Amino acid sequence: MYSAPTAPQRRYMPAWLTGILYGGMYNGFASVSLSQLMPEHGVTLGRTADMIALILTASYVSFLLTPLVDCGLPRRVWAGLLAITAAACLCFSVPMLGAAAENGGHGPHATALMLVVFFGYLCNQMYTSTIGGMVPNLVRPSQHSAASAWLNISYLALTGAGGALCVWEIRNLPTHVAMFTVPIPILLGATPLFFIPKEDRIPRRVGEAMSKLFSDLWETARQPSYLFALLVFVIPSATFALQNLFGGMGADFHASPELTNLSVGLLFTIACAIGAAIGGPLSNRFDRRFLFIAPAMVAALGSLAMAFGPKTPWVFACGLFFYNLMAGINYTATSALVFQIVGKNNPLSATQYAVSIAACNLAITGSVKMDGVGADRFGVHGALVTDALLSLVLGTLVLLLVWKFGGGFPKPPIGEDELVEAEAGAKIA
Repeated sequence: MYSAPTAPQRRYMPAWLTGILYGGMYNGFASVSLSQLMPEHGVTLGRTADMIALILTASYVSFLLTPLVDCGLPRRVWAGLLAITAAACLCFSVPMLGAAAENGGHGPHATALMLVVFFGYLCNQMYTSTIGGMVPNLVRPSQHSAASAWLNISYLALTGAGGALCVWEIRNLPTHVAMFTVPIPILLGATPLFFIPKEDRIPRRVGEAMSKLFSDLWETARQPSYLFALLVFVIPSATFALQNLFGGMGADFHASPELTNLSVGLLFTIACAIGAAIGGPLSNRFDRRFLFIAPAMVAALGSLAMAFGPKTPWVFACGLFFYNLMAGINYTATSALVFQIVGKNNPLSATQYAVSIAACNLAITGSVKMDGVGADRFGVHGALVTDALLSLVLGTLVLLLVWKFGGGFPKPPIGEDELVEAEAGAKIA
């Protein structure tokens, strides 16, 4: 009896591997490390916020170049090249830190540092967008929330712990040694690229992808689900921008430099990991747009308690922990929402992932800038209150808009493979 040949079974990679690939070391250096090291060299918190905000602009312009990774070479090859370039920029930036603090961070050396870190951050953002674009094809659909959780546990943990490790290395190791040890986690995180399954896709030509970029994105943006997701992302209501400034606040709460580094490293990592782990199951139970906004509004209450409470190391540590616990939930909901929007077998998945994350990062950069203005005028108190008001006021506005015009807050759709199993079960019954 003749039986038709069956299609080869599709290979998936485990959800936890997404966390190793995605990493967060570069972001840790650009936010956690610089927010400590520049004030230590005499740069004000406001100027440090300006420098970080300028560097973070790479995070929302990278989508203009991200179409390249959907073309020509396999995406895992692109990812490897981008990881190597980001590591090289991190290497070169370490010996530039001391000179960059001259003239309060306003001299040519500061400009040179920002350009090097900016270019590396640009490559790092393209790298993470590449990994994000690969996830819908390489991770089983029912595991997308788990992949989002692992991705954010790793990203946020390495942002905190990696940033604190960079500070320790730069403080305690000779500069010519630190400049090579600091980038190592970036390269280690990219090593699974050699072993992951091959994507079943035909890359587009560069000219075709670039010429059709905006028309394709326009067609996508016309979909109500994508439009309201971008609305949620781009309004600075859930940015958790204080993550970029906590490192410069320790002295105002009478915390020593060592305790500050421990707090923004260890406590940041633990809180974000717990929040990201909680966010995974929650992303399967609640509308991810709601889960994106609500934690920031809760975190705002903690920021106000820090602003108006006693300035002690205990308040600093507890406030930082609570803030980053909420951030972990938010970040997992963000990734799960983007995976839901991009979907499987999307030829522009990396680009659309980049546009979504760019919208988030545009909001973050704007919030960092506004928090910096608050710090310049009213010190740490001003930064904390500004960040809290942005989340409470704009968060309420966004929730009302989504509820009124974006279809309410339905439960996320069932995973594709779960739907197939459910349909098969119904036929058998």
